[in-house]
Amino acid sequence: MVVGVSNEPTGLLEKHIEKKGIAYPIAKTKGGDIDKMYGVKGFPSGAIVDPYGRIVWMGNPGGVPRSQIEELLALTSFVPTIDDDDYKKINKLILAQDFGKALAELDKLLVKDAENELLTAAKGDIDGLLERKLEQADAATQSGDYGLAVAIYADVQTFFKGTQAAKDAKLKQKAVEKDPAAKDELAAAKKMAKGDEAQMNGDFEKAAKVYKGIVKKFPETKCAERAQAFLRRHGSL
Repeated sequence: MVVGVSNEPTGLLEKHIEKKGIAYPIAKTKGGDIDKMYGVKGFPSGAIVDPYGRIVWMGNPGGVPRSQIEELLALTSFVPTIDDDDYKKINKLILAQDFGKALAELDKLLVKDAENELLTAAKGDIDGLLERKLEQADAATQSGDYGLAVAIYADVQTFFKGTQAAKDAKLKQKAVEKDPAAKDELAAAKKMAKGDEAQMNGDFEKAAKVYKGIVKKFPETKCAERAQAFLRRHGSL
């Protein structure tokens, strides 16, 4: 998601949003925990956080790379509901992100009404999300970002439970976890989760300690890169 942070008065901030046509959320803050969490050193500031809680870009919102935003938004788990009250059951499943059951219901209805554009579009949206998730997981595996790959494969199993894709994702996750090349990255990812939790709880000193440990013990990992980024933003605390 894209998050803007500003300490400007509400009135000025609203005028700026309207003038610039800003569509992403803006968090108004007086400083403190939000500043510390993201390492904010000036205003206005913006951050792009991917679906797995990783800060992948920071800076002035005016310089937000739109191509990167579009790429990340495509990987969120949002799927629009069907704009028709006749499909409340499917919409409920979509809102609950139970896409496996939603697909099963859609397939049943499409057998009887194959030309229904609303149903076809809904199925396409869900299938598209699944395809993007699997592509990102496979790309993460290829790039050695094994912690991210495991997280995405786990998501597919949760969101698309009951589908063949979920079964395939489980097999791929197990393959990654058994791969000797993934050992350090996965170990670093477990420690990273503890640091991330400390950061979210506002314990930045504990987070920094965990991240420094990752950099020291697993210097060649993707997690170490993320840890270094946090330490740079926060001046190593």
